[in-house]
Amino acid sequence: MRNKLLVAALIIVGVASVAYAAFAQTLTITGTATASGDWDVEITGITRTASTGTATDALTTPSFTGTTATFDVDFAAPGSSATYDVTIQNLGNIDAKVSAIPSVTTINAAEPVDVKFTIVSGPAVNDVLAASASTTVTVKAEWLSTATSNPVSASKVATLAYDYVQN
Repeated sequence: MRNKLLVAALIIVGVASVAYAAFAQTLTITGTATASGDWDVEITGITRTASTGTATDALTTPSFTGTTATFDVDFAAPGSSATYDVTIQNLGNIDAKVSAIPSVTTINAAEPVDVKFTIVSGPAVNDVLAASASTTVTVKAEWLSTATSNPVSASKVATLAYDYVQN
């Protein structure tokens, strides 16, 4: 009896497989998609917002290209500082996200070590910059009042770059 049930089950499975194969079809779906966007995140301006002591821009005002800003500040006395607002704007139609922010550690370790750059405020990693929006980064350069050496003047150049990716 058991053998007959096993044979009957195998026959039913075989017939069901043949029936499925006979009625199975391949369904193919085709389509076309077009994506267009305008990616354009860049620094659009640098404005000096404050200065103390003897801070002057050396040679030229701070310069910028794309998402890179360069500061060349010259100080004549300890305790001097200059603060800048850097405007970053998303001129495109795709939202952008900050993927990396500049580090001033290496810049500050270079001579003269008593001249420091600080990013006072600005976007953090993963902050979103919506299409057509802008954000501001505040950068401070200073010759520390606690300086232990007193050269004729202290000058240091810093280049800071923000990296953005599509959100």
